[in-house]
Amino acid sequence: MKTSIRIKYMMRCFSLVSVAFLALLVSCQKTSELDIPSYISIDTIRLEVTSEQGTAYNKIVDAWVYTDNDLEGAFELPAKFPVLKSGASEIRILPGIKLNGIAETRAAYPFFNPIVVPVTLKHENVTNINNLKTTYNIKTVFAWIEDFENPNITLDTTINSDVKIVRVGDPALSSILPGESNHWAAKVSINNDSSYFECVSHNDYKFTNNGDIESSVFMELNYKTNCKFTVGLIAYGSQTLRKPVLVINPSSSWNKIYINFTPTILANSNATKFKVYFTAQKAENGPDAEILFDNIKLLHF
Repeated sequence: MKTSIRIKYMMRCFSLVSVAFLALLVSCQKTSELDIPSYISIDTIRLEVTSEQGTAYNKIVDAWVYTDNDLEGAFELPAKFPVLKSGASEIRILPGIKLNGIAETRAAYPFFNPIVVPVTLKHENVTNINNLKTTYNIKTVFAWIEDFENPNITLDTTINSDVKIVRVGDPALSSILPGESNHWAAKVSINNDSSYFECVSHNDYKFTNNGDIESSVFMELNYKTNCKFTVGLIAYGSQTLRKPVLVINPSSSWNKIYINFTPTILANSNATKFKVYFTAQKAENGPDAEILFDNIKLLHF
């Protein structure tokens, strides 16, 4: 009798241990599957524009990636990165830039449309998402576009300036983005240490919507320079104030920068209108200064 009870008790314990082991095994298998990543690869993102939106030349350097509305992160392009998902997913990609040209301040550019791509992710497999393109948001207002292809340029040298801004041809421009009519730029030459350069946008601009300050105001600029120069805003109101926004460092080749005017405009909310200005001065005992500007775009919503 005692032996029978002992056998039944042992069988029951064995069954409980077996069930617990199987449950643990299944749990480990599930956890293991969840821990196996799928991979996404993105090469580049190009910009497609209409004839009214200026150049398609851009400096999209990052992809801000969401899978099914979950942020995976911001990845410098080209990128390959793991995601802990599999199966059918919707990938949403926001084109990213360097704010004010600074590598440490990166953000999704508010004027570019997100790119949505349906994919099927597989564990340990790479899903390639290539040949992506974005466009400007339909709500983007192009307040000012200057590509210097027209002889009547929209930058004025001020009475404070010792040198003038001139329109010049630059063969290097046509190689930046083949297929575009992009042959002319603005040039400033400063030969004397004491010489000062200053120019302003010909027109002034208002950045309010029904009395509210616009949420995003940026200026895009292509430039090539062997000296530093400053970009700023002149705020007109009860007082006229000059507000430097950014000092741009030398670049021996054509570069693209996205300048964020929004904080300066918000800080001067009493201003009724603004102009953009550029200033520069030759470094003492340095080489003759040469600055070239092209493809200016002033954007807001």
